[in-house]
Amino acid sequence: MAEITDVAIIGAGPAGLAVGACLRKAGLNFIILEKSDRVASSWRRHYVRLHLHTVKRLSALPFLPYPATYPRYVPRHRAIAYLENYAAKFELRPRFGEEVRCARRNGDGWSVESAASSISARFVAIASGYNAVVPALPGMEKFEGKVIRNSQAPCPSLVADFSA
Repeated sequence: MAEITDVAIIGAGPAGLAVGACLRKAGLNFIILEKSDRVASSWRRHYVRLHLHTVKRLSALPFLPYPATYPRYVPRHRAIAYLENYAAKFELRPRFGEEVRCARRNGDGWSVESAASSISARFVAIASGYNAVVPALPGMEKFEGKVIRNSQAPCPSLVADFSA
């Protein structure tokens, strides 16, 4: 039997966490699925001396600015700490080690499958990050709703509004 939720979020990087926080504030139910074993996995793979290339004021996620003690251009290790704190503050509990195998339309909603679970959701947020490619989803060419790229969304993410 599939679990039921309002939104299935695919990814627990900055985009997925931001979507989760926005949904938490809106009072909606959601499940975050993350294929790695922790939040911000891509940040952990970057070289140690990496810093954000934008100032922290413009790089913070919704509802939580970077700490005043952080430098203007946040180093990698502090960005990771911020994302871990963000997840804790908004009680975001991604399901780690759950790589999504498929997400397909199922009536008025979506069926999302991983090796460990089956989820029925009204909406799916593919939170693959700011620079990620828009995934090719089966049936996308027939979709008449609005697909919103993260740079256009009120909360960063790749959001598909399938309600239209």
